[in-house]
Order: sequence, then C-alpha cells, then structure tokens
Amino acid sequence: MASIQRLKKEIDYIVSDLVVDCFTFMTMQQEPNKPEVLQIVQDTLNLRNELRHQANHPESKEASQSTKNYYDNIAKVLVDSIEENYQKLGKLISPELK
Repeated sequence: MASIQRLKKEIDYIVSDLVVDCFTFMTMQQEPNKPEVLQIVQDTLNLRNELRHQANHPESKEASQSTKNYYDNIAKVLVDSIEENYQKLGKLISPELK
C-alpha cells in the first residue's frame, strides 16, 4: 500500500461495494430482511471496523513484524475476507453452486 490513508480508503471502498451488492440482492429478491444476507453485511462492517482500528493503531503490531509487513497483512486479510463473503453471497444467489 502506498500510504495508510490510501489503505483506509481502500478498506472503505471494498467494504461498501460488498454491502451495496448485498442490498441490491435483497431488493431484487424482494426479501428486505433476509437474515443470511444481513449477517454477511454485519460481518463485513465488523471487519471494516477492525481493520480500520488496526490501520490507525500500528503500535499493536508484534515487535518482530516490520511496518510494511503489518500493513500488507491488513490488506491481505481484507481481500481474503471480502472474497469469502462474496462467495457466501454467491451461494445465496445461485444455490446450485453449493
């Protein structure tokens, strides 16, 4: 990542993209409060808060970990978690993919 500010913007952008996709799915299905989709949204927003906190407080990193590795790890966790949540949403969209 180029900067901490850029990392935080990427976290917000990627998370908001997934949340919008979840709400679009619920709107298209005409099920405004589908619990599985709401759980994905809640997990994603909790992830956002946790990653933003980690980005804002690098003093919590391990002593053996370099600063660059610390922020690279935050980005990796973001991508992996969002991908996992998109897979969960995909299974709700197309149940035959299970």
